[in-house]
Amino acid sequence: MARPGPLGDLRLEAYRAPVIEFSCRRCDRHGAIERKLLVKTFGADVSFAVLRRRMAMGCERMQTPEGDKCGAHFPCLGVTDGPDGSQS
Repeated sequence: MARPGPLGDLRLEAYRAPVIEFSCRRCDRHGAIERKLLVKTFGADVSFAVLRRRMAMGCERMQTPEGDKCGAHFPCLGVTDGPDGSQS
């Protein structure tokens, strides 16, 4: 289930750039994927919170006893610090 907050509210259909960037500050994971491929795979109504969890799948920091400590984010959406995309 997507968390409430900026990424939970923002849907892929609202972001029109042809490429979506993805990065993690903690594990140095990064990449870019075509928006049309994401729409084809997940649908245009998918939230960025769901996309974040899918793209960070396998991250051991995603589910810790203290909560989500993964640094995954979308640089193309602006600087965000929190796991739900909120500023901390």
